[in-house]
Amino acid sequence: MNKPSFNGIKKLKLTSYFRNPISVHALPISILLFFIVIPHSALKTPPPLPILPVPSAPQLEWQLSSMALFLHFGPNTFTDSEWGTGHVDPSVFNPTRLNASQWVHVAKEAGFSRLILTAKHHDGFCLWPSEYTDYSVKASPWRNGEGDVVAELAAAAKEAGIALGLYLSPWDRHEYCYGKTMEYNEFYIGQMTELLTRYGDIKEVWLDGAKGEGEKDMEYYFDTWFSLIHQLQPGAVIFSDAGPDTRWIGDEAGVAGSTCWSIFNRSNAAIGGTDPQYSQGGDPHGHDWVPAECDVSIRPGWFWHASQVPKSALNLLDIYYKSAGRNCLLLLNVPPNSSGLISNEDILVLQEFKELRRSIFSNNLAENGLLNASSIRGGSGNSQFSPYNVLEEDIGTYWAPEEGQCDWVIYLDLQESLSFNVLQVQEPIHMGQRIIKFHLEILSRGRWMNVINGTTVGYKRLLQFPTVQSQYLKFVIDKSRADPLISYLGIHVDQFFILSHASDTTSLTYVNGSQVLQQIPYNHSQTSQVQYM
Repeated sequence: MNKPSFNGIKKLKLTSYFRNPISVHALPISILLFFIVIPHSALKTPPPLPILPVPSAPQLEWQLSSMALFLHFGPNTFTDSEWGTGHVDPSVFNPTRLNASQWVHVAKEAGFSRLILTAKHHDGFCLWPSEYTDYSVKASPWRNGEGDVVAELAAAAKEAGIALGLYLSPWDRHEYCYGKTMEYNEFYIGQMTELLTRYGDIKEVWLDGAKGEGEKDMEYYFDTWFSLIHQLQPGAVIFSDAGPDTRWIGDEAGVAGSTCWSIFNRSNAAIGGTDPQYSQGGDPHGHDWVPAECDVSIRPGWFWHASQVPKSALNLLDIYYKSAGRNCLLLLNVPPNSSGLISNEDILVLQEFKELRRSIFSNNLAENGLLNASSIRGGSGNSQFSPYNVLEEDIGTYWAPEEGQCDWVIYLDLQESLSFNVLQVQEPIHMGQRIIKFHLEILSRGRWMNVINGTTVGYKRLLQFPTVQSQYLKFVIDKSRADPLISYLGIHVDQFFILSHASDTTSLTYVNGSQVLQQIPYNHSQTSQVQYM
């Protein structure tokens, strides 16, 4: 309805209960506004309802970081071992050139925004001067027994704007009270309190269920620990095999399942006893938001060993696709050496890894394209949920389809025929994880070709496939828990991806557990939809 015009109207007469004419100039403004019809287009369309579960604020901040650097450091660094006995003389710990600022600088320059330090590993040696044990830096010659690795790292991280996390091993091979359930739990809580009250904001607390065979049997009061952590550091996420905030992916290779839900049932998991397959895939019917973390070391071991060399940058890139590219956070261990610095060969690999990522993902071939969609929430003219939102790297903006639709498609016209071999998709996860199945098609030689199929998306999904060339693309959501929402869509070229080009036939190739380049029937009406964007 058009807004009524009052041009030329001198006076509006209304008959009151007393039948007296009233001048329009005497009407209260609120009554006049009653007669002004606000156009429907001026009203904002509300967003769709989130689908539960959804992440907490700390979980959301954690997932947006995509990658974190793990720092395994302690007496093992000096004894060429992985699991210390807990009886090594603390005098071995003497990193004469230790520079926590270098660790932070290396992380930041390589594109990592979070750091996690092994404040105490299984040997029980503490990298801070704990008041509950003598087995710590205060018993070492480093800094004449006055040093505090945690304090130095916390200060450096704060100055650089890097989030800090701490690993406090539940298994303690040194402490005499380990094995006495009540006594050790009290001891552990005492140490945890020190770490969470002395060093400013802690963004992640890392726990695991690691324990050697034949070790003393005892119960860890995990729920009590978790409550304390959330009380002392409400902005921190807690990692363990089973959450509560982020979960282990189930391997130490940094590889997630090709289907990976952030949704999980904590009641189906136990720290130290979770089914790896359940951890890998998550649970689309779960009631808890517990996204996965993929831990892997840049070297064969977790601690530095002079005889070991780092993985190549291309190897790290492959891990990145299979971790951060599968809705997980990549936790890459880069252990400082016995001098207290990150080794030059590790730094070189990290710089190369950063350059590889930049060369692939800094250029979105869809950036200058023309976009359309099968429907748009609020109508085709509603920019609030426009398909063009998928070109913005911000999960706060997204494409949303009209409610009650069964076709969910984004059409892309790249405006010229381009070659590519990587698809990037992101969901606005603060609205819940929704997509179950999707695929990408291209128009090739007058026929629509299915390039790649995928399952879950979540915060970020990266799919590689044999290089194809086309101007017209369709991103199709086949199945979703609710109306699908897309916050980002990227089309990229990975020049380092070694895979033979598939032919334009009905033969199949499998990549990342997905079926690629399957010929599908040609539909003229679909073609015209793409061409008239």
